Amino acid sequence: MRHSELISVVMGVRYRREDLSPLKRAVESILQQSYSDLEFLICENESTPEAKALLSEYVQMDSRVRLVDGSGATLLGEKLNRCISVANGNWIARQDDDDRSLPNRLARQMEFLHKNKQYAFVGCYVKIEQDGTIVGTRKFPQAPETKDFLFIQPFIHPTILFRKDCLDAAAGYSQSRFCSGCEDYDLLLRLYQAGYKGANLTEPCFIYHIPSPGVCTRSYSMRINEVVTRWNRFYALGLLPKALPYVVKPLIVGLIPQRMLSRLKKLHCISVVQEESTDE
Repeated sequence: MRHSELISVVMGVRYRREDLSPLKRAVESILQQSYSDLEFLICENESTPEAKALLSEYVQMDSRVRLVDGSGATLLGEKLNRCISVANGNWIARQDDDDRSLPNRLARQMEFLHKNKQYAFVGCYVKIEQDGTIVGTRKFPQAPETKDFLFIQPFIHPTILFRKDCLDAAAGYSQSRFCSGCEDYDLLLRLYQAGYKGANLTEPCFIYHIPSPGVCTRSYSMRINEVVTRWNRFYALGLLPKALPYVVKPLIVGLIPQRMLSRLKKLHCISVVQEESTDE
């Protein structure tokens, strides 16, 4: 039975670190939301025994937490689809296992979607965290158009709250191996192709973790997947051949030394903070 105002928060987990504190903070950031009418669906596979035990503890402590069978699910899209398939809510929110939602995130997003029925989903600005320190804020277009997807992804995937009917219409996340690492990019462009649109709250309601300088979490095979996804989605949207330079962009970025790339991303976040201070 569907609950009209229930939010189903979905999280795919493959937690392999010894330090469980990021996972604890991620889970508790949802359980401590000011909007409490929610269920938290977690699909886990190939995590450490300690991480599995921790998630089981949360199931015992809070009846809103449910573990979804992740047996054989290796791709994030597979895990999220399994969560969505058993969700009871009319709203689907994302959360990753190393990020944090600020306490008012879901309340603010629900308020926005109720007032702005033309949008199928909403994300938000984010505070960027690196090595335990907030290093800046990322801003995005308030109402992204298709062209905004050319150079960057104009949404942070784990910040998004969806109306469930749009995910049903898109048949959820792709489970193709060519979408591994860019399942969000593929899904959002398919939604735009189907006539759905999203927005971003112009306030940071989320803390987004980035790796330490010089640490690469995106393999070159994932960059190849992104090229394939960009080609398929841009072709379907009629953006080729003009958008061809943006198709190969992930491969070019992948040639930049990782430490230099991390520094450039961090400088961008710092410049946003400085810009906000100047505006004030």
